[in-house]
Amino acid sequence: MLSRYKKSKIRLPWELQFMFSEQHLETAEESEQVDDEEKAATIASLKRLKMADDRTKNMTREEYVHWSECRQASFTFRKAKRFREWAQITQLCDSRPNDDVIDILGFLTFEIVCSLTEEAMLIKNSEEKLIQIKSEIEKSENPGQQKQKKRKYLFDKPDELENPIMPHHIEEAWRRLQSIDFKHKAARSFGGGRVKSRTRLI
Repeated sequence: MLSRYKKSKIRLPWELQFMFSEQHLETAEESEQVDDEEKAATIASLKRLKMADDRTKNMTREEYVHWSECRQASFTFRKAKRFREWAQITQLCDSRPNDDVIDILGFLTFEIVCSLTEEAMLIKNSEEKLIQIKSEIEKSENPGQQKQKKRKYLFDKPDELENPIMPHHIEEAWRRLQSIDFKHKAARSFGGGRVKSRTRLI
């Protein structure tokens, strides 16, 4: 799956190989090597595609059209001026940034918002599971104190509403995404060398 989904490599002018006038030819093994970060990014994108496929599987045509329009939301499309004001780019650089720079910053902002939202949803789901387990334990310990079921009418709200993501979910998601794994903290018995860490957008 990873080999089929492998993206073409983009060579950037500030990479080490561009410091030399002559370039070495890549062997077949070097061209087929997949970096760990590239593999992790590919797996993450495949997971997102799978989640999107599962979410849209049972949608009607109108629901899918609305979902597609929401998916194409952009921070910079026809809103470049507002995005520059929000990002306070004028305070960071004197000259007006290029449109490509604004598009790249908008893409990075989109990825950050996606990462925060996905992590916040996981936190919310785990919190709701803990609340449900706690309520079931309390009901089993006090069976006589169970409330009588209220009579249901036609336009009553459902018993269990989908709760939105709250600010504390976003704050906890930010904290978790900022943390570093233990294997990247370890000094490797002071053996020296640089510990390779995963690139984070946040």
